[in-house]
Amino acid sequence: MVLKKELLPALLSSLLVLLITACQESHLIRDREYLNEVEKRFLERAELTINRSDALFTVFEDIDLLTPEKEALKFLYSYMPLSDLADYDGEFYLANTRMALKARNDYRWSKGIPEKIFLHFVLPPRVNNENLDSFRIAYYDEIHDRLEGISDIEYAALEINHWCHEKVTYLPADIRTSAPLSTILSARGRCGEESTFTVAALRTAGIPSRQVYTPRWAHSDDNHAWVEVWIDGEWKYMGACEPEPILDRGWFTEPARRAMLVHTKVFGLYKGDEEVIKVTKNYAEINNLRKYAAAREIRLKVVGADGKTVPEAIVEFQLYNYAEFYPLATVETDSSGECRFSTGEGDLLVWARKNNLYGFRKVSTGNDDVFKITLGDHNDHESSLQLDMYAPQKLSPLPGITEELIKENSERLNLENSIREAYIDSWETEQSIINLCSDSDYDEGSVRTLVEKSMGNYKEITSFLTSVPVEKRKEALKLLQVINEKDLRDTRSEIMLDHLLNSDIFADDDVAEEIYRKYILNPRIDNEIIKPWRSYIQGLQNRETILAFRQDPTILVKWINENLKLVEEENCYQVPVTPVGVLELGATDKLSRKIFYIACCRSCGIPSRLEPGTAIPQYYKNGQWNNVYFRDDPVPPDETGIIRLRNAGGTTVPEYFTHFTLAKFDNGRYSTLQYDYNMRLTDFPDLSMPAGEYMLVTGNRIDDGRVLANVSFFTLKADEELTLDISLRNEPLKKQESDPAFVEKFVEKKSLERIVLINK
Repeated sequence: MVLKKELLPALLSSLLVLLITACQESHLIRDREYLNEVEKRFLERAELTINRSDALFTVFEDIDLLTPEKEALKFLYSYMPLSDLADYDGEFYLANTRMALKARNDYRWSKGIPEKIFLHFVLPPRVNNENLDSFRIAYYDEIHDRLEGISDIEYAALEINHWCHEKVTYLPADIRTSAPLSTILSARGRCGEESTFTVAALRTAGIPSRQVYTPRWAHSDDNHAWVEVWIDGEWKYMGACEPEPILDRGWFTEPARRAMLVHTKVFGLYKGDEEVIKVTKNYAEINNLRKYAAAREIRLKVVGADGKTVPEAIVEFQLYNYAEFYPLATVETDSSGECRFSTGEGDLLVWARKNNLYGFRKVSTGNDDVFKITLGDHNDHESSLQLDMYAPQKLSPLPGITEELIKENSERLNLENSIREAYIDSWETEQSIINLCSDSDYDEGSVRTLVEKSMGNYKEITSFLTSVPVEKRKEALKLLQVINEKDLRDTRSEIMLDHLLNSDIFADDDVAEEIYRKYILNPRIDNEIIKPWRSYIQGLQNRETILAFRQDPTILVKWINENLKLVEEENCYQVPVTPVGVLELGATDKLSRKIFYIACCRSCGIPSRLEPGTAIPQYYKNGQWNNVYFRDDPVPPDETGIIRLRNAGGTTVPEYFTHFTLAKFDNGRYSTLQYDYNMRLTDFPDLSMPAGEYMLVTGNRIDDGRVLANVSFFTLKADEELTLDISLRNEPLKKQESDPAFVEKFVEKKSLERIVLINK
């Protein structure tokens, strides 16, 4: 073929366009300004993780590493929480990255997804605060086969939710979020785990998705999490593992119309157009409420006692739930001392603080005024304030869907239930129990209870019990009995063996059985996932060093202060770094530092724990618990007093986090003491507490969702014994007393009746 001369310019122009397009397509991040910001943050993270550079950065030396893979890894490294940098390696992230990029190429709907939607809502293996796993790799082919022949992204999202329902159903559990593979293993999960699992499945298929949640309902003592999917430029929702025939429908649709906040965390440097509550170096927090409920904007001004505005004051918008005022959102005032927050049509307690000064007021969002809060020390308000907290009103239900769709979906759900039940029935727990107990001296009743609680993880539990030396079998049962039920469902045999076989090497023979079991043998410290650390920690020290530490458990405090870098803001998802990860990285956040200290103590045979209520790390020596404070910890005065709780009457025995909570004042706010949920008042011992300022909250939720609350402030003095009467209100306030302005007047003048304290 002869090329005509006059066609040459057009051909060259076309080739130039193709070359430019090819060059652009060789990059995952084509926005050069955005890429430069990622590169800058990546270098900061490389410096932070210099001690793990081999584990994290060797993958970048792979000559086969493609530009999109390299940019994806840099994006993940730049914004992942400290725990992910400390506890996983580059090969893990590269394998997950390649699966995300494979999905982008394998599915028709993925090819047109904007790059930043892909970066934030498909690429990250992390959904919220779960431990990471290789779910994408393990289930990519199965999900891909399930979507064979489906070309519509909305239909694909619905189909994946049906797949998820075949695998998992709802079961309440503790607050630690299990990873998707563990959730599948037990075939059960609470809403936070179901939604984490469903988002992981959707992202595996290249569908942008995110977990959204109302941190607390206004009308009931509970919360909920679900899933949003990005469909052709619009976010739509679904109940995780709860398939409906259409999107934007779920059992929670009506409750969500009464929510005060629905929000989500967006991984990375977010520059979208949604309402942003908070921006950090590593994530943004988005307010999704307007999709679900009528919203009002609270406008707030914070001033000092001199009437001047206060910039950079911290403002918490608090909702009554679980007998405490829980911060839905925390924002800072701008240079003019003002801030804004969109919320539902109910009541909040708004608390503002800066340094040790604070102020608060009740806000009803039906008012459109600019509310003012005055900061002060308020040292003289040993007073009791009654509050009626209103939830948004229940609305007329939205139109439903056709009976035909409901019937068709119900039939499909029944089939999926049977598929899941068939998997559960395949667990050979009964035969495992028989085999194990017939060949050993294990107590069959104890083994049966543990194996049944382990659900799909029964093979690991029975493997552990089988591997244990005969002389350790009673202790093995004690270990399994002291950990949480969820630990039985996702802890591997070799991890439990590490803890069992290394738990009594340095322990004293005269340690009380209960102390040894709970605070030395026990691998569970807080709400972290159980990982092996005893043999690792023991292997780093010689016997003389360990014996010196046992003699003086504060020696490690000095070492931690001198050798571990505190980078609190870097652990953005608040997933604890493992003790091994802390040592390898040489950096930590405050909670991970506490866990690390306790792990070191237990590895060396020193009983140690987080003190119930305050979560201060403690070691046990000479018959008493001793507090541990690090260099930057506020150290309370040595003076202590006794708080004694007493039921003031009534047929209901008050329970913690149901009817009442206690909180201690520090740095301008009252922090709730973390005693067990539903702990009955009659089970509370006398509480030896540091002298200082405290707050008691009680609440009685009545049928319309309204709460009859009481907030009492009191001072505990050194060597003082206070008896607090816990009583629940049954009568709503008069209209004037429930007005928000009345609360403001209380805060400013402290004119209400003082709390009744019976001194003993």
